Amino acid sequence: MASAEENRSFLDNHDWNNQEAAIHGPERFYENPSFWTRRLPNINAQLSCGLIVFTLTSLFWGIFLFQLQRQCSPNSVTAYPHRPGIIEPGANFKTHARFISCGRSTAESKSLGCKYDILSNHWVPAPCMDDDSVEMYQADGSWFGFADRNRTQLIESMEAMGSVEIYYTNMRDHIVHCAALWKKQFKAFFEERIYYDSLILDPKHTYHCADFLVDMTDKGGPDFRKIPIEVVIGHAGCWIRDTSCHHSH
Repeated sequence: MASAEENRSFLDNHDWNNQEAAIHGPERFYENPSFWTRRLPNINAQLSCGLIVFTLTSLFWGIFLFQLQRQCSPNSVTAYPHRPGIIEPGANFKTHARFISCGRSTAESKSLGCKYDILSNHWVPAPCMDDDSVEMYQADGSWFGFADRNRTQLIESMEAMGSVEIYYTNMRDHIVHCAALWKKQFKAFFEERIYYDSLILDPKHTYHCADFLVDMTDKGGPDFRKIPIEVVIGHAGCWIRDTSCHHSH
């Protein structure tokens, strides 16, 4: 059975506390602090420890990231041995790339959402279209296609050019085609794009263009071997990629 003291209500206890304060004075209660008053120093100590740990941890990661950034800056690479294939022997751009196709017919290319690229004279997946390079190629004015070898039947549109099996341009157009593709290839590599059409990654086509341009010097006209040209000596640098800091796009 509960004692009379235990059955005393909250308000009764409150009155009793007032009586105790009247008899013994308010100092009686300061001598016996409540639970939360007793816990307050411990809480403050825990908060202080947590703040110290947080500050030290933040300082550590700040110094670590700062040093990492310095190591990854271009100026920090002063000497780096040329070790081709050191990361993955035999690897190239295609090693970790996913290939998407335009099929083998115009109808299939259209159904796959591909676009006709007059620069490469191929249907290419939409992400690989480089409109800026196409406009640069068109600026020469030799790209127009004709339905016949004599070039009397002009094909009216680029879409129509992509819908036929074959069309004709001229030799200058093929020279411009090779030059424009090399410019496109350079931009793609230099900007580290993530989309490359299969033509600019095809070594056979690159070698074909190089050989074609050299062979054109033997197609009549002046003897280029007898034409003098000035060669100015230069001094090049060498950009060395730090693969430990490189992240692909």
